Amino acid sequence: MRIGITVDYGSLAKATSLNLIAKKVFLEMGKIMNIEKTFTIAALKYEDIGIGDFNEHFDCVSIPNMGGYKFPREGSLSCNNLMIGLIGIDEVILGEQVYRTKEDWKINKPIIEREVPKWERFGDHVMTIHVASNSEKEQMIQYLRIPEEKIHVIPLGVDHDQFKPPPDKFKARKKILGKFFIRDSPYFIHLSETNFARKNILRMLEAFKKARGEGIKQKLIIVGKMEPQVYNAAESIDGVIILGFVSEEHLVELLQGADALIFPSLHEGFGLPAVEAMSCGIPVITSNVFGLPEIVGDGGMYVNPYDTSDIADKIIEVSRNEKLRLILADGALKTSRKYSWQTTASELLKLIRTTVKYENNFDYDESLDLSAYRTLTTICNITPGLREISGQDLIQFDYSRIIPWAREVGLENPDVKDFLLPFKEWLMTHSN
Repeated sequence: MRIGITVDYGSLAKATSLNLIAKKVFLEMGKIMNIEKTFTIAALKYEDIGIGDFNEHFDCVSIPNMGGYKFPREGSLSCNNLMIGLIGIDEVILGEQVYRTKEDWKINKPIIEREVPKWERFGDHVMTIHVASNSEKEQMIQYLRIPEEKIHVIPLGVDHDQFKPPPDKFKARKKILGKFFIRDSPYFIHLSETNFARKNILRMLEAFKKARGEGIKQKLIIVGKMEPQVYNAAESIDGVIILGFVSEEHLVELLQGADALIFPSLHEGFGLPAVEAMSCGIPVITSNVFGLPEIVGDGGMYVNPYDTSDIADKIIEVSRNEKLRLILADGALKTSRKYSWQTTASELLKLIRTTVKYENNFDYDESLDLSAYRTLTTICNITPGLREISGQDLIQFDYSRIIPWAREVGLENPDVKDFLLPFKEWLMTHSN
């Protein structure tokens, strides 16, 4: 079977979490490919699927990380066996509440009204849809009118080799705080993003201010991109430390040293940051709505995300009760073990095999060659700077410079290595 997987949808949506999903799904399916040799995967650009003789080269096309409510672009609907991983329709459910400004909502409201009916009207063009939680499945049925039998639940994962408890929490905390020249002190952590409305950051800050007023010892470290209005609100609160963007390595270390993740989002279909935190052995103070209770389980304390007093009370309770923190941390670690990217990829492959009809005239080696070249072409076209350099080579089907770049640079490049690693052995034995 020849499977095409779009790898740039997250970049188009400017969402780090969507990029992560594409990388991990592709990498783990690539590992299975190299063991079984019964199918191949190729990395595709979203705008390229369905063009020309596309269906002659792929038995199935997967968009594993399609965030939001927008219906697939028209060209993609001609694909054989189109499969979509649909993630988060908070804009449809909560409307203006999850937009940063009234102007943003005014612009997007008519787009939502135009796009949502398409799921019911043209849904037959999509073979199957997978979502990350039962909560999301219910939302897709209710708001997008997608038939229940078309939706399958495949939870997302976490890298347990990367996100794991430290050998000594206190040493880990002191070490990572020292890297940022912060005095050693217990802290909570929050992972921010541009859409502060959905993440409920302003209410969280108000709640933390109340908790500090009651004398909690923990500070609050905020990691990630922050809009000016959130920054202005945060910097005036005692105990708030704003780090902004940090490396992936430092993010893991900051999670490992924290007493808890504060994550009171208005909406999460799954909540990757919560699972990553739990995998590091820290509990989550999180919302009691939508997907989070289902995913976090015994690993957290639940709050009404609209009630700052409730959020503050739970922060205070976790702060002052060490025994409770240890119980929740144990529950968090156990719960996190239910999730892995290996399982996500395996379940997706199982879904493909049970739903896709294809002719069984498959030559693995020939298909692997085509998949490797297609993946290299896609990587060249989505990598800033590389597209300009490789354009003429691709027109002439000349990979004599591209393959050495992939071997020597691409396999170490964090932006593209997960798409190239499944072809590492192939790259080592080919020059053009």
